[in-house]
Amino acid sequence: MHDNIKFRHWSYKRQQLGKQGAEPIQVLKDIIGVYSWHPSAALSLYARLKSFGEADFYKLETSKAALRMPSMRLSVHMLPAGTAAQIFAATVPPASDPIWEKRYSQPGRKIPSEKYSNWRSLILKTVTKPLTASEIKERTDIPDELTKFLLNRMGYEGDILRIGAESLKSNIVSYVATRSWAKETLNRPGNEEALSWLAAEYLRAFGPARIKDFQWWAGITATKAKAAIAANDIEDIGNTYLLLRKDLNEYEHFKTPKIDSIDLLPQWDSYIMGYAPDGRARFVSPDMQNNIYGALGATAGNGLGTVLINGLAHGAWNTKFTGNKMAVTLNMFEKVTAKASKEIEAQFESMAMLIHAKTISFQKK
Repeated sequence: MHDNIKFRHWSYKRQQLGKQGAEPIQVLKDIIGVYSWHPSAALSLYARLKSFGEADFYKLETSKAALRMPSMRLSVHMLPAGTAAQIFAATVPPASDPIWEKRYSQPGRKIPSEKYSNWRSLILKTVTKPLTASEIKERTDIPDELTKFLLNRMGYEGDILRIGAESLKSNIVSYVATRSWAKETLNRPGNEEALSWLAAEYLRAFGPARIKDFQWWAGITATKAKAAIAANDIEDIGNTYLLLRKDLNEYEHFKTPKIDSIDLLPQWDSYIMGYAPDGRARFVSPDMQNNIYGALGATAGNGLGTVLINGLAHGAWNTKFTGNKMAVTLNMFEKVTAKASKEIEAQFESMAMLIHAKTISFQKK
């Protein structure tokens, strides 16, 4: 039997939870990447850093220390610039792969194949500096209804990068040519090389874990996941749970600490999206998973904000903004003390300050 309690505390430490981190870019490297959606990206880092403000978050992008690119499960993540090319190559098929022509030949998002090359060139000439989709439409004669599909395809093919809005309550992104913003990212390594590197990074940040956990997290085939894991020096610690051999001694001597912690993880946080559905018992009771992921699981797009108490999920949450008002819907599916309940609300109030919400209200299920 594997030890979910030891897994929980080891993962908690490796994920830098409990505000263990000191530098934003180092934390981003430590956990590989965060979902780019606002405010989730900033809140994932906020949960892991001793000190972190809105300016620190924006600096990651303006200094080009972090880039927004499709990666795990083809979802757009904020990634460290130094490792973005490897992560992208490991998880996203290259522009030459016929998957993209097929994907954008489907009804509802069809791009005429005979026009794609010219439109792609036009967009690249236009976005030498970050522009929103609306600004791109104004500067080109591309049909308005196709612009978003062109930008989407070019993002998957690595031609353009997304730049986040200057508000944690907005997801109106800008687009910029990769060759203008971070041309080194175009130096894409081979898929097998990149995947074996990413498998080691995954086990470092999320292990002990199984091949199927890595497969689910990365969004790749079982065959590729198995080969990528096997390319590394690993140790099976039982029940097909794997660790990097270099981490084995530290893990074996790791003592589960006595902690008194509360963490608010945002929707799609890297940790709660890090394991296959049957591998999440380290942080959420199996019979309570549906409160976070819904009846269909995270593959349906769910993965709600999560309240961890001593590393174990006790509640799920989501927010809605109306102007400067932040409304929190809170579903505490495990019992909590009155003291913990007050601390949870206090942490939400601190979060509201980061997002510039002037008032906060709670609706409890």
